[in-house]
Amino acid sequence: MWALIARFTVLAQYKEVSGVVIDAQYNTPVPYAAIFVEHTKIGVVASNVGEFSLQVPDSLKNNRLVSVGEGYRLTYLSPEDYGHAPLRIALVPQDRETALLSPPGDAAVKPGKAVSLLSKAARFVMDDWIPLGNPETNTFDFGRIQTLPTYNPVEGVRLRAGAASNSRLSPHFFMKGYLAYGFKDQQFKYRGEAVWSFDKKAYHEDEFPKNNMRLVYENDLFSPGEMHPRSLNDLLLITYRRSVNEATYRNFAEINYEREYKNGLAHTFWWRKSRLIPQGELEFRRSSDAGLTAYDGLDTSEGGVLLRYSFEEAYLQQKRKRKPVDVTSPVFFLSHSIGFTHLPESDATYHKTEFSAQKRFYLGYVGRLDAVGEFSKVWNAVPFPLLVYPNQRYKHHIESNAFFLNRALEFVADEQFTIRTTFVGDDFLLAKIPLLEALGTKELISLRASYGRLSDKNDPLHSSSRIYDFPPVSYRYGSLPYVEGTIGITNILGLLRVEYVHRFTYRDHPGALLGRVRVDVTL
Repeated sequence: MWALIARFTVLAQYKEVSGVVIDAQYNTPVPYAAIFVEHTKIGVVASNVGEFSLQVPDSLKNNRLVSVGEGYRLTYLSPEDYGHAPLRIALVPQDRETALLSPPGDAAVKPGKAVSLLSKAARFVMDDWIPLGNPETNTFDFGRIQTLPTYNPVEGVRLRAGAASNSRLSPHFFMKGYLAYGFKDQQFKYRGEAVWSFDKKAYHEDEFPKNNMRLVYENDLFSPGEMHPRSLNDLLLITYRRSVNEATYRNFAEINYEREYKNGLAHTFWWRKSRLIPQGELEFRRSSDAGLTAYDGLDTSEGGVLLRYSFEEAYLQQKRKRKPVDVTSPVFFLSHSIGFTHLPESDATYHKTEFSAQKRFYLGYVGRLDAVGEFSKVWNAVPFPLLVYPNQRYKHHIESNAFFLNRALEFVADEQFTIRTTFVGDDFLLAKIPLLEALGTKELISLRASYGRLSDKNDPLHSSSRIYDFPPVSYRYGSLPYVEGTIGITNILGLLRVEYVHRFTYRDHPGALLGRVRVDVTL
């Protein structure tokens, strides 16, 4: 009896305040915001999706609540404002331009006119989407700005325009697509998506955590050796790519289900039917005793599952962007797919397994080091477009750069290991020069290596299976891995990267690029 009375006494001394902290501009959750009772040490930190629960003593019921998050102003709530649950605390973002141009920890400074103009131009490109109509009421956005004009050796100058719906049309159903045209190949390309989100969204379908069913149809350029088969075709402005004669046109239809959980686990299930059509000098052909057989395309069906895990996954979600809060937690990817190649003679089954581990290390005030290790294996005999290549990687916010100097299909394997490391300076050498610091310029040093093996079942010279002959530019790995390195500057206005890339091994391959200066867009 006394224990019961004591329990009710304790409960009567506290009031529970619970709710969610959101961005006042975008209505999206603010992860890890602080909520506390003014002039006390009583408080909590919100979860990775902005949710919180706080016990306020009755003796402090007349004190204001205070909330703040990184990049946001202090927000005060009077007792009458938080008397009802669930509570929604709207934090007002700080001025983004001032924050961008002010050194961390320093008072805000007014930038010069030239730097301010450049910063606004860079911000316009980085924001990536433009409202179609009144920004307060529009239902569709136009973009992506970064992919409007691009260039690659196959299409030459490529123009692309797209649109995507937002939650004002429907908080559960979303549409997205683009139309592109290459002036060199004179071909139209396109992609369309229809997405059903099982959770109500504040603005767009990819807000964390995702819980989406998606239908996709795409007809676009695709380089088997330069892109992961499941990567978005978002090539930005670049000075050189190594698939000038080794690309294909690809069209596919896919249905997938993607789910992200608050604990950092995510999974994707998919089923896809696709067709690859060779272009340029690339050919799908097979030599045999009966002669040479040519194929006008490769048809496949594939289903699979991708698992991703990050120990602490949280995002600042601003309109159509989501910026990771913690990028130091390791991220792991594991996928397995089962597919069928549809050839005129017969269908063949194949299995493919991939694993990736990614980690960012902060080196004090000096800078950061990104490290990515990957393993890929194809278990059966398949045509060469389905084998593994150095640039077929899973993208993530801590990923290192791609390989740049190898040809897209130069190193062919059915079992492959890759390692990528990238150092980006912070308070290092360039930070000592005021103008370069104002422009956000940072040092860049990277080293990348890949090594693989090719079993006889996937070698056209030894295999008894019906697989295609390798292109003339394809080679087995020898006794050494392929290695290249980079030195340069990055994050110029948060947008550009300039670097020199050097090839250390397999320099005797015909037509090998031994070194190259390149300009790219910072992702």
